[in-house]
Amino acid sequence: MSKPLDTSTPYTVSTPTLIKVTGAALLGAAVILVLFVLPAERGIDLTGAGKAMGLTSMTNAEDVETPDEASAETAEVYIVPAQTRASIVKTTPLRSDEQTLTLAPHSGAEIKAHMKTGDHFIYSWTSTAPVKADMHAEKKGDTSGDFTEYWKDKGLSHDQGALTAPFEGTHGWYFRNQGKEPLTVTVKTSGFYQDLVILQVE
Repeated sequence: MSKPLDTSTPYTVSTPTLIKVTGAALLGAAVILVLFVLPAERGIDLTGAGKAMGLTSMTNAEDVETPDEASAETAEVYIVPAQTRASIVKTTPLRSDEQTLTLAPHSGAEIKAHMKTGDHFIYSWTSTAPVKADMHAEKKGDTSGDFTEYWKDKGLSHDQGALTAPFEGTHGWYFRNQGKEPLTVTVKTSGFYQDLVILQVE
């Protein structure tokens, strides 16, 4: 007959064994942190193993803004100023205009509106081929050659928007044909401004 187990003595672990077990657990946690958690969550890849396993791409994918997110942030930055009678009522007569210009290869020209401070127009333009567009303005009477740039881009075939003149002068576009064939640009405007003219043909 076997001898019954003595359960009166509690199970104890020696101090050296406890230290070894604790050390092994900490080492395992550190390995997991370095190899998996940091590359995936923070993009920190100390060993290069995270890149090899594709973990760093998870962080990069999360950081990329979608077009909707980028547009939302841009929309939040734009602040509409308070509207008053002075900003709403215009003394400049309401008018509509259309100008068309044909650009030979590697040539450019400007279409501009003469505007007073606070004048406003809405616009749309189209091009028969991709064109470089630079929307800017010059102050009235300024002969220094300085100008205020609103935006510029290339490879465009159309655009639309609105502009309120921050100062008196000429406001509009410089178009340049960077292609090998002639193209035609048509600009349509409507609003409060003096005129819409073709300037500085190159």
